[in-house]
Amino acid sequence: MVDGADPTDAVGRPAVVFYITMSPYLRVILSSIVAAICWSSPAQALTRAELYQALAPVADRSEAAQTAAFQAAMTTVLVRVTGRRSAEDDPALAPLVGNARRYVQQYRGAPDGQLWVSFDGPAIDRWLTQNGQPLWGHERPTTFVWLTVQTGAQSGVVVTAADTSELKSSIDAAAALRGVPLLWPSAADLQRDRLDYAGVNGATQASLTEMGRRLGGAGVLIGRASGASSSSNVHWTHLFQDHSSDYSGALEGVNRTADLYAGLFAANGNLVPIDIEVSGVADLRDYANVQTYLESLTFISHVNVSALTGDTVRFRLATRGGAESLQRTLSLSGRLQPIAAGENGILRFQLRH
Repeated sequence: MVDGADPTDAVGRPAVVFYITMSPYLRVILSSIVAAICWSSPAQALTRAELYQALAPVADRSEAAQTAAFQAAMTTVLVRVTGRRSAEDDPALAPLVGNARRYVQQYRGAPDGQLWVSFDGPAIDRWLTQNGQPLWGHERPTTFVWLTVQTGAQSGVVVTAADTSELKSSIDAAAALRGVPLLWPSAADLQRDRLDYAGVNGATQASLTEMGRRLGGAGVLIGRASGASSSSNVHWTHLFQDHSSDYSGALEGVNRTADLYAGLFAANGNLVPIDIEVSGVADLRDYANVQTYLESLTFISHVNVSALTGDTVRFRLATRGGAESLQRTLSLSGRLQPIAAGENGILRFQLRH
């Protein structure tokens, strides 16, 4: 069932604009080729569908119960996309929660008396932006988790991706609620690096961080637990870029990690223009992939081209969050490596092939 869908809510892809010297005929041909590559390129924007889907308990089949479930599901989504744990009690978000039904695109019954709800993500994004609220899109660092669980005086286990303990299940559930992607080591990872409980516990933070990044984590969460229950005491250390923090509590590692990421990557405020230069753009496919990638970022509203010089493209972006936020976000994927600033302090990046 679809409720409140508005076809006018769709966000159109900005046209490619050139402000360089070339014949009008060549400009049309080049723009058409680039547009075709953009639409067919495998480097499409990451899906954000899961950010706007949630489960909520539904008491019965009445309209009142359904409305309450929609509002509870909307609250879960807002925790995810604003980064605020307190979204349920935030009066600034109350109008959006109160009108949750308007944003429902699909819903269906789920096991255990739950209702699965999918919301109109672009419409929610616009409401948050227009009302000065933070918006944390799909720019979410993957965090690698090293967690050891003590089972005896001098013994224990390393939690792996295949673990089904109460503690790991509760951590995974909290991460899903906050929208924080987690990576756990596999048994093969541990065997390959000859790691066991003592090895992980005795390893330095630097070595665990290096291994976690090699295995796909942008950030690393290191935990030592007293047991495998959801109420076990866990001491956590989170390492991300130049940030290092310590927390205590079974779920504090995930929740405080989400708080940090939201503080770094959630953007609000008015759109401001920022110019960047990207070098290493060898052909139209490179150009199309860079433009498509920039357009996929939540806090960037428009991407235009203002100049082409050799293998360097100058883009003008309409963005929220400022230059520092932009640099931080672009560093996540590694596609664009920062290099020395250009004239007038313009941000410059090198395309990685």
